[in-house]
Amino acid sequence: MNAPSLDELAPFSVSFAELSIACSLSVAELQELVEYGALQPVDATQAEPAFAISYLEPLRTAGKLRLDYDLDLFVVVIVMDYLNRIEQLETQLRSLQAQSMSAH
Repeated sequence: MNAPSLDELAPFSVSFAELSIACSLSVAELQELVEYGALQPVDATQAEPAFAISYLEPLRTAGKLRLDYDLDLFVVVIVMDYLNRIEQLETQLRSLQAQSMSAH
């Protein structure tokens, strides 16, 4: 099972300002994360970008780690990649476990 696309998550999106408040990162820092490719707006053509709500948890965690350990912003990008990958693997594992249970 593949993760939903950003377009499918459009109804579940947050603005730059909302994301900034929720994750304790400035709008400038979030913009830098967009430039690094760590954040992708749901619709890049909009004047006010919105982001999939699925960014909230990994960005909160990465932002907290950044503050706790005084990490550079590019390290946040790496941490977010790992957090997203862990989430994908956990989702795959749950799916495989459910398939295994239904096969028995």
